[in-house]
Order: sequence, then C-alpha cells, then structure tokens
Amino acid sequence: MFIVKYKKFFIGLSILLVIGAGLLMNTYGIKRGIDFTGGSVIDITYEKSVPTLDAKTFADADMTLYKTGDNTYRFVSTKTYEEISPVISNLGNINSATPFVFTQVSTVGPTLGNEMTKKAIIAIVVVILAILAFIAFSFREVSLPVSSWKYGVIAMVTLLHDIIVPTGVYVILSHKYGAEVDTLFVIALLTIIGISISDKIVVFDRIRENLKNSGKKNSFDEIVGMSLMQTFTRSINTSVTVILALLALYFFGPVTTKWFTVTLIVGMFVGTYSSIFVASPLLTMWNKKSK
Repeated sequence: MFIVKYKKFFIGLSILLVIGAGLLMNTYGIKRGIDFTGGSVIDITYEKSVPTLDAKTFADADMTLYKTGDNTYRFVSTKTYEEISPVISNLGNINSATPFVFTQVSTVGPTLGNEMTKKAIIAIVVVILAILAFIAFSFREVSLPVSSWKYGVIAMVTLLHDIIVPTGVYVILSHKYGAEVDTLFVIALLTIIGISISDKIVVFDRIRENLKNSGKKNSFDEIVGMSLMQTFTRSINTSVTVILALLALYFFGPVTTKWFTVTLIVGMFVGTYSSIFVASPLLTMWNKKSK
C-alpha cells in the first residue's frame, strides 16, 4: 500500500508538525485559565433587553468579558471576587434601567490552581502509561516479527503526537483570540487520547490477525499494508462522523465550549492521521532496523 511505501514522508510530516507545535509553545507560551492560575468567574443575567457592554472597559480592570447567551454575560478575571466586585457593582450605574442578577460567582485560589495543574499532568501521563502496558499485554501472543512491547511504545509516541499538535494549534488560538487552557482543554486532550488509541488498536489488532492467518506467505510490510487497507474506510468514517457532531456543537453550542470543540476537531484530524499514516508505518520501520 502507498502508505507503507511512502512512510518516510508521512512520518517526516508528523515530526515537522510536532517541532512546529513545540516552537509555538516555546515562543508564545500557554495561556492558563483561572482553573490553573486562580481567579474568579462571574455570570450575570439581565431581566430585560440586553445592554451593550464595552469589553475594553473591563479589560482595563483585568477582566475578560464573554457573551454566553441572549441575556447573559460571563466575566473572568485572575483577581479575587473582592478585588473585582467594585467593577461588577458599577454595572448597576452603567445600565440602571436594566436590572440583572448574579447566576454564578466562583473563585479559585492560586493553591488550588497549582494543584489542578499537577493533577492534569499526572492524569495524562498515567493514562498514556496505562495504555502502553495494556497494549503490550494484549499483543503478547504476537511477538514476531515485532515484539509486543513495541506496539505499546509506538502507541505512546503517536499519542504524544496527537496531543502536542492540537496544543500547538491551541497556542495560536490563545495568542490570536485569547483562548485559555482550562479543565475543558484537559478533558479534550484526554478525549483525544481515548478516541485515538481506539483507532490505533483496531489497526494493530487487524495486523495481529493477519499475522496469524498469513503465516510466512507475506512480508511484514505487506501485512501492514493489507491491514491498513482493511481498516482505512472504518477509520475515516468514524472520524468524519465525530467531526460532523463536533461542528454542530461548535456552531450551535454554548460559547463556553467553543475552544473545547475546536481542540477536539483538530485532535480528531491529527489522531486519525497518526493512526493511518504514522503508527503502523513506524512498526515496519522499527522491524527493518531490528534485523
């Protein structure tokens, strides 16, 4: 299959994407939300027609303004509620004819924010290591010509690829549009890992079955190529179906899930690409170097 034949091109492209994402993170950094830095979130709902609020007014007070619905706004700040309450209270003076009510007021302390950062990193690392162990155990019966633990290592490497590239895209969104890394972003990465590893296991499992059935009739490269052909349509159909659902969420869902949805869409593209064009070709490359 052409994927195995041109594996160096596809793997090289992935390496460039990872390097590019790394450079973006190093250059612009990752803008953390209040979930990880500490701060306040305040939601207000107007009882009548919604007045026009000037976002610049609140930016001067270190507050970000989001319109979350027809009559609702969300204020996000790295400061405590006590520090920004005078600005919020002044809304009554700005629009005295349009009363509003607080629907949510929440504050995250800096200590809790740091703790959540550590837990998020630990969660991602533990999930990837658990997947590595699971795959190595599941494929132990097929140790030739590639050892079972190599399937796990390749899965881990490609999963890192699948979360690094979307993170690089998120850095661009953060730099251009103010997207912040929050708990939804972490959930998006974990979801990407789950969907992506499922796709990879399907391909690896087909390789395992074909290795058992073919014996020594075909080379390992031929078996991998045949397995990719057999699972190609399934991988594409699954990805397209999920992306269509995510597009509906992006266009018709709440503003608060906008960047979460974008991250998942990018992750679906990248995960499907690595499952088809990177993971299995890496197996063939490793097999040749082991001889």
